[in-house]
Amino acid sequence: MDSREAKLILSAYRPGAQDADDPAFAEALDQVRRDPDLERWFRESIAFDTSIGEQLRGIEAPSGLRENILSGVKVGSSPRWSQPVIKWAIAAALIVTSVVGALIWQQTHPRHLAGWQTQALDVISSLVTKQASFDAESHDASKLVAWLRAHHAPTASTLPQSLDSLQSLGCKTFSWNGIPVSVICFLRADHAMIHLVMTRATSASNRGHHGRPELVQQGQWSTATWREGDMTCMLGLEGAPDELRRYLAVIGQARKMVNSRWEYVYTFCGFATLRRTCNEIPSAILLTKRTIEWQICDRQGAAAARAC
Repeated sequence: MDSREAKLILSAYRPGAQDADDPAFAEALDQVRRDPDLERWFRESIAFDTSIGEQLRGIEAPSGLRENILSGVKVGSSPRWSQPVIKWAIAAALIVTSVVGALIWQQTHPRHLAGWQTQALDVISSLVTKQASFDAESHDASKLVAWLRAHHAPTASTLPQSLDSLQSLGCKTFSWNGIPVSVICFLRADHAMIHLVMTRATSASNRGHHGRPELVQQGQWSTATWREGDMTCMLGLEGAPDELRRYLAVIGQARKMVNSRWEYVYTFCGFATLRRTCNEIPSAILLTKRTIEWQICDRQGAAAARAC
Protein backbone atom coordinates (compact mmCIF):
# COMPACT_ATOMS: atom_id res chain seq x y z
CA MET A 1 0.00 0.00 0.00
CA ASP A 2 1.33 3.45 -0.92
CA SER A 3 0.54 6.78 0.73
CA ARG A 4 -2.15 7.66 -1.81
CA GLU A 5 -4.13 4.50 -1.08
CA ALA A 6 -3.62 4.99 2.66
CA LYS A 7 -4.93 8.56 2.45
CA LEU A 8 -8.09 7.33 0.67
CA ILE A 9 -8.76 4.72 3.36
CA LEU A 10 -7.98 7.08 6.24
CA SER A 11 -10.46 9.62 4.91
CA ALA A 12 -13.11 7.44 6.59
CA TYR A 13 -11.21 7.26 9.91
CA ARG A 14 -13.22 8.69 12.83
CA PRO A 15 -11.62 10.89 15.51
CA GLY A 16 -10.88 9.18 18.80
CA ALA A 17 -9.68 5.64 19.39
CA GLN A 18 -12.80 3.87 18.12
CA ASP A 19 -11.18 2.91 14.79
CA ALA A 20 -7.62 2.37 16.07
CA ASP A 21 -8.07 -1.41 16.38
CA ASP A 22 -10.17 -1.83 13.25
CA PRO A 23 -8.32 -4.25 10.86
CA ALA A 24 -9.59 -2.21 7.89
CA PHE A 25 -7.32 0.66 8.92
CA ALA A 26 -4.31 -1.35 10.17
CA GLU A 27 -2.23 -1.28 6.97
CA ALA A 28 -3.03 2.38 6.31
CA LEU A 29 -1.98 3.32 9.86
CA ASP A 30 1.30 1.45 9.36
CA GLN A 31 1.92 3.58 6.25
CA VAL A 32 1.28 6.71 8.35
CA ARG A 33 4.13 5.71 10.66
CA ARG A 34 6.48 5.29 7.68
CA ASP A 35 5.63 8.49 5.77
CA PRO A 36 6.15 11.82 7.63
CA ASP A 37 4.08 13.76 5.06
CA LEU A 38 1.18 11.33 5.37
CA GLU A 39 1.45 11.52 9.16
CA ARG A 40 1.19 15.33 9.04
CA TRP A 41 -1.86 15.11 6.73
CA PHE A 42 -3.47 12.53 9.04
CA ARG A 43 -3.00 14.71 12.12
CA GLU A 44 -4.51 17.72 10.36
CA SER A 45 -7.43 15.64 9.04
CA ILE A 46 -8.21 14.30 12.53
CA ALA A 47 -7.97 17.82 13.96
CA PHE A 48 -10.37 19.12 11.29
CA ASP A 49 -12.91 16.33 11.89
CA THR A 50 -12.69 16.86 15.66
CA SER A 51 -13.25 20.60 15.27
CA ILE A 52 -16.33 20.07 13.06
CA GLY A 53 -17.73 17.51 15.52
CA GLU A 54 -17.30 19.87 18.47
CA GLN A 55 -19.04 22.67 16.61
CA LEU A 56 -21.97 20.42 15.67
CA ARG A 57 -22.31 19.20 19.25
CA GLY A 58 -22.46 22.83 20.37
CA ILE A 59 -25.62 23.45 18.31
CA GLU A 60 -28.71 23.08 20.50
CA ALA A 61 -31.78 21.65 18.81
CA PRO A 62 -34.99 23.69 19.11
CA SER A 63 -37.32 22.59 21.88
CA GLY A 64 -40.11 20.30 20.70
CA LEU A 65 -38.32 19.46 17.44
CA ARG A 66 -38.67 15.70 17.91
CA GLU A 67 -42.38 15.93 18.73
CA ASN A 68 -43.04 18.21 15.75
CA ILE A 69 -41.26 15.82 13.38
CA LEU A 70 -43.15 12.80 14.69
CA SER A 71 -46.50 14.57 14.56
CA GLY A 72 -45.80 15.65 10.97
CA VAL A 73 -45.14 12.05 9.98
CA LYS A 74 -48.42 10.89 11.52
CA VAL A 75 -50.72 13.49 9.97
CA GLY A 76 -48.91 13.95 6.67
CA SER A 77 -50.88 12.97 3.59
CA SER A 78 -48.16 13.00 0.93
CA PRO A 79 -48.40 10.30 -1.77
CA ARG A 80 -46.54 7.07 -1.06
CA TRP A 81 -44.37 7.46 -4.15
CA SER A 82 -42.94 10.76 -2.83
CA GLN A 83 -40.97 9.05 -0.05
CA PRO A 84 -38.30 7.49 -2.33
CA VAL A 85 -38.18 10.76 -4.26
CA ILE A 86 -37.36 12.60 -1.05
CA LYS A 87 -34.70 10.01 -0.22
CA TRP A 88 -33.04 10.43 -3.60
CA ALA A 89 -33.22 14.22 -3.33
CA ILE A 90 -31.53 14.06 0.07
CA ALA A 91 -28.88 11.73 -1.38
CA ALA A 92 -28.21 14.19 -4.21
CA ALA A 93 -27.89 17.05 -1.75
CA LEU A 94 -25.45 15.06 0.37
CA ILE A 95 -23.34 14.20 -2.69
CA VAL A 96 -23.09 17.82 -3.79
CA THR A 97 -22.40 19.02 -0.24
CA SER A 98 -19.65 16.43 0.26
CA VAL A 99 -17.95 17.25 -3.05
CA VAL A 100 -18.06 21.01 -2.49
CA GLY A 101 -16.97 20.67 1.15
CA ALA A 102 -14.00 18.50 0.21
CA LEU A 103 -13.07 20.96 -2.52
CA ILE A 104 -13.19 23.96 -0.18
CA TRP A 105 -11.06 22.08 2.35
CA GLN A 106 -8.48 21.20 -0.30
CA GLN A 107 -8.27 24.71 -1.72
CA THR A 108 -8.15 26.58 1.62
CA HIS A 109 -5.92 24.09 3.42
CA PRO A 110 -2.29 25.24 3.37
CA ARG A 111 0.06 23.06 1.36
CA HIS A 112 3.40 21.93 2.72
CA LEU A 113 6.64 20.91 1.08
CA ALA A 114 7.75 17.29 1.25
CA GLY A 115 10.86 16.30 3.18
CA TRP A 116 13.12 16.15 0.13
CA GLN A 117 11.97 19.62 -0.94
CA THR A 118 12.66 21.13 2.47
CA GLN A 119 16.15 19.58 2.51
CA ALA A 120 16.74 20.86 -1.03
CA LEU A 121 16.00 24.42 0.14
CA ASP A 122 18.42 23.92 3.05
CA VAL A 123 21.14 22.76 0.65
CA ILE A 124 20.45 25.71 -1.68
CA SER A 125 20.62 28.14 1.25
CA SER A 126 24.01 26.77 2.22
CA LEU A 127 25.21 27.25 -1.38
CA VAL A 128 23.91 30.82 -1.51
CA THR A 129 25.59 31.73 1.79
CA LYS A 130 28.85 29.99 0.74
CA GLN A 131 28.58 27.53 3.60
CA ALA A 132 28.76 24.72 1.03
CA SER A 133 30.38 24.45 -2.38
CA PHE A 134 29.17 23.17 -5.73
CA ASP A 135 30.14 19.69 -6.87
CA ALA A 136 30.77 21.16 -10.33
CA GLU A 137 30.80 24.75 -11.63
CA SER A 138 30.15 26.03 -15.13
CA HIS A 139 28.37 28.88 -16.88
CA ASP A 140 27.17 26.33 -19.46
CA ALA A 141 24.18 24.38 -18.13
CA SER A 142 24.70 21.58 -20.66
CA LYS A 143 28.09 20.81 -19.09
CA LEU A 144 26.49 20.58 -15.66
CA VAL A 145 23.85 18.22 -17.03
CA ALA A 146 26.58 16.08 -18.58
CA TRP A 147 28.42 16.00 -15.23
CA LEU A 148 25.27 14.89 -13.41
CA ARG A 149 24.58 12.13 -15.93
CA ALA A 150 28.19 10.95 -15.78
CA HIS A 151 27.81 10.60 -12.01
CA HIS A 152 24.40 8.85 -12.37
CA ALA A 153 22.60 11.69 -10.61
CA PRO A 154 18.94 12.39 -11.44
CA THR A 155 18.61 14.74 -14.40
CA ALA A 156 15.61 15.79 -16.48
CA SER A 157 15.69 14.83 -20.16
CA THR A 158 15.44 18.53 -21.05
CA LEU A 159 15.81 21.58 -18.86
CA PRO A 160 12.93 24.09 -18.72
CA GLN A 161 13.09 26.43 -21.70
CA SER A 162 12.67 29.40 -19.39
CA LEU A 163 16.17 28.73 -18.04
CA ASP A 164 17.90 28.67 -21.46
CA SER A 165 18.71 32.38 -21.41
CA LEU A 166 20.08 32.30 -17.86
CA GLN A 167 23.67 31.77 -16.85
CA SER A 168 24.24 28.64 -14.80
CA LEU A 169 26.52 28.71 -11.76
CA GLY A 170 26.97 25.15 -10.62
CA CYS A 171 25.35 21.91 -9.49
CA LYS A 172 25.11 19.95 -6.27
CA THR A 173 23.92 16.45 -5.37
CA PHE A 174 22.68 15.09 -2.07
CA SER A 175 20.63 12.20 -0.73
CA TRP A 176 17.35 12.31 1.20
CA ASN A 177 16.32 9.04 2.86
CA GLY A 178 18.38 7.17 0.29
CA ILE A 179 16.78 9.05 -2.63
CA PRO A 180 19.33 10.95 -4.80
CA VAL A 181 18.55 14.59 -5.55
CA SER A 182 20.27 17.04 -7.93
CA VAL A 183 20.34 20.85 -7.88
CA ILE A 184 21.40 23.28 -10.62
CA CYS A 185 21.62 26.98 -9.73
CA PHE A 186 21.10 29.79 -12.25
CA LEU A 187 21.70 33.55 -12.15
CA ARG A 188 18.70 35.66 -13.10
CA ALA A 189 18.76 38.97 -14.95
CA ASP A 190 18.32 40.91 -11.69
CA HIS A 191 21.37 39.04 -10.26
CA ALA A 192 19.14 37.02 -7.94
CA MET A 193 19.17 33.23 -8.26
CA ILE A 194 16.70 30.53 -9.29
CA HIS A 195 17.25 26.86 -8.63
CA LEU A 196 16.16 23.68 -10.40
CA VAL A 197 15.84 20.58 -8.20
CA MET A 198 15.43 17.14 -9.78
CA THR A 199 14.79 13.69 -8.34
CA ARG A 200 13.35 10.42 -9.57
CA ALA A 201 9.60 10.17 -9.01
CA THR A 202 8.68 8.02 -6.01
CA SER A 203 5.70 7.88 -3.66
CA ALA A 204 7.57 10.33 -1.41
CA SER A 205 8.59 12.77 -4.14
CA ASN A 206 5.58 12.58 -6.44
CA ARG A 207 4.18 16.09 -5.93
CA GLY A 208 2.22 17.85 -8.68
CA HIS A 209 0.57 16.45 -11.79
CA HIS A 210 2.20 15.66 -15.08
CA GLY A 211 3.28 19.01 -16.48
CA ARG A 212 1.03 20.93 -14.06
CA PRO A 213 3.08 22.72 -11.38
CA GLU A 214 1.97 22.79 -7.76
CA LEU A 215 2.77 26.19 -6.26
CA VAL A 216 3.79 26.31 -2.60
CA GLN A 217 5.25 29.20 -0.62
CA GLN A 218 7.32 28.41 2.45
CA GLY A 219 8.83 31.33 4.29
CA GLN A 220 10.70 33.51 1.84
CA TRP A 221 10.81 30.69 -0.73
CA SER A 222 8.39 30.26 -3.63
CA THR A 223 8.41 26.83 -5.26
CA ALA A 224 6.70 25.07 -8.16
CA THR A 225 6.78 21.28 -8.46
CA TRP A 226 5.70 19.14 -11.39
CA ARG A 227 6.10 15.63 -12.77
CA GLU A 228 7.92 15.06 -16.06
CA GLY A 229 8.23 11.46 -17.18
CA ASP A 230 9.98 9.50 -14.43
CA MET A 231 11.33 12.70 -12.84
CA THR A 232 9.91 15.12 -10.30
CA CYS A 233 11.20 18.69 -10.77
CA MET A 234 10.99 21.76 -8.57
CA LEU A 235 11.84 25.39 -9.36
CA GLY A 236 12.55 27.59 -6.37
CA LEU A 237 13.54 31.19 -5.72
CA GLU A 238 13.57 33.64 -2.87
CA GLY A 239 10.73 36.02 -3.63
CA ALA A 240 7.03 36.30 -4.37
CA PRO A 241 5.13 33.62 -6.34
CA ASP A 242 4.52 36.16 -9.13
CA GLU A 243 8.26 36.19 -9.84
CA LEU A 244 8.19 32.42 -10.25
CA ARG A 245 5.10 32.38 -12.48
CA ARG A 246 7.02 34.21 -15.21
CA TYR A 247 9.23 31.14 -15.60
CA LEU A 248 6.32 28.73 -15.32
CA ALA A 249 4.53 30.38 -18.26
CA VAL A 250 7.35 29.34 -20.56
CA ILE A 251 7.36 25.84 -19.11
CA GLY A 252 3.66 25.62 -19.80
CA GLN A 253 4.11 26.60 -23.46
CA ALA A 254 6.97 24.17 -24.01
CA ARG A 255 5.22 21.15 -22.47
CA LYS A 256 1.59 22.02 -23.41
CA MET A 257 0.60 21.87 -19.77
CA VAL A 258 -2.97 22.90 -20.43
CA ASN A 259 -5.54 22.27 -23.11
CA SER A 260 -7.23 25.66 -23.14
CA ARG A 261 -6.76 29.19 -21.87
CA TRP A 262 -9.33 28.59 -19.13
CA GLU A 263 -7.46 25.54 -17.87
CA TYR A 264 -4.33 27.71 -17.91
CA VAL A 265 -6.02 30.28 -15.65
CA TYR A 266 -7.41 27.62 -13.32
CA THR A 267 -3.98 26.01 -12.97
CA PHE A 268 -2.18 29.12 -11.77
CA CYS A 269 -5.12 30.21 -9.57
CA GLY A 270 -5.19 26.80 -7.89
CA PHE A 271 -8.67 25.93 -9.22
CA ALA A 272 -7.89 23.11 -11.64
CA THR A 273 -9.48 20.75 -9.17
CA LEU A 274 -12.56 23.00 -9.05
CA ARG A 275 -13.10 22.65 -12.79
CA ARG A 276 -12.82 18.87 -12.69
CA THR A 277 -15.15 18.63 -9.70
CA CYS A 278 -17.75 21.00 -11.15
CA ASN A 279 -17.75 18.96 -14.35
CA GLU A 280 -18.60 15.87 -12.30
CA ILE A 281 -21.45 17.47 -10.29
CA PRO A 282 -23.93 17.74 -13.23
CA SER A 283 -23.40 14.03 -13.98
CA ALA A 284 -24.22 13.10 -10.39
CA ILE A 285 -27.31 15.32 -10.40
CA LEU A 286 -28.46 13.94 -13.79
CA LEU A 287 -28.07 10.38 -12.52
CA THR A 288 -30.10 11.21 -9.42
CA LYS A 289 -32.79 12.97 -11.52
CA ARG A 290 -33.17 9.96 -13.80
CA THR A 291 -33.38 7.63 -10.82
CA ILE A 292 -36.18 9.77 -9.34
CA GLU A 293 -38.03 9.71 -12.69
CA TRP A 294 -37.73 5.92 -12.82
CA GLN A 295 -39.09 5.67 -9.30
CA ILE A 296 -42.09 7.87 -10.21
CA CYS A 297 -42.78 5.91 -13.40
CA ASP A 298 -42.63 2.63 -11.50
CA ARG A 299 -45.13 3.91 -8.94
CA GLN A 300 -47.45 5.35 -11.57
CA GLY A 301 -47.26 2.11 -13.58
CA ALA A 302 -48.14 0.07 -10.53
CA ALA A 303 -51.07 2.39 -9.75
CA ALA A 304 -52.38 2.10 -13.35
CA ALA A 305 -52.16 -1.69 -13.18
CA ARG A 306 -54.20 -1.77 -9.96
CA ALA A 307 -56.83 0.53 -11.55
CA CYS A 308 -57.26 -1.84 -14.47
